Amino acid sequence: MKKIYLSIILSLLSFSLVACKADDPKSENNLSVPELTAREKAILENSSEHSFLIDFSVDDTYKEMSVWVEKYEFGKLVESEMGRMTTAIKDNGTIIFTISKTDADQKRSMFNVSIQNDDGTDTVTYPETLDEMDSSVWGSAGKLKINSTDKLALASICYSSGNEGIRSLSTDFYGNSEDHMDELKEYDVVYLLRSEFTK
Repeated sequence: MKKIYLSIILSLLSFSLVACKADDPKSENNLSVPELTAREKAILENSSEHSFLIDFSVDDTYKEMSVWVEKYEFGKLVESEMGRMTTAIKDNGTIIFTISKTDADQKRSMFNVSIQNDDGTDTVTYPETLDEMDSSVWGSAGKLKINSTDKLALASICYSSGNEGIRSLSTDFYGNSEDHMDELKEYDVVYLLRSEFTK
């Protein structure tokens, strides 16, 4: 039931974002974090523990996009394509990534990844067991240029069992993650939301 409830909330939020985007011309072939209204923020905060929204805008040479989550433990890749989803795209849309606890087991979380576009919303949901950690940080890319050869890192959630303060991944990480993968060694567990656009 909670899964259905969350899907309805994400769909309503998607339609709300589409209405806002109609009056907001953007340059093509980029990703950016949208400015949310107070209502949109409240919906996300009440329905999830962590949430990320990333708008995309592409020219007509791009036909498909894929999104997935990678899991790293102490900097080593342990799950490469969790919840991978590929969908046809046109012009612009929004990627929505949320994590919420399940009622039955507080160690299990539901990962939800959606791609909203003019043709509708595609969503994949899957459970993930999260061990209790002392601290966590999260972040996302501010703005990225889309290139068909890149697998872009869009957002991250980093967990650490240490008591010392941790900081989120650097801005440089999102701009060029391959050259900054050493940053992931600072955390016990990292979840990265990635995307790939194809022509």
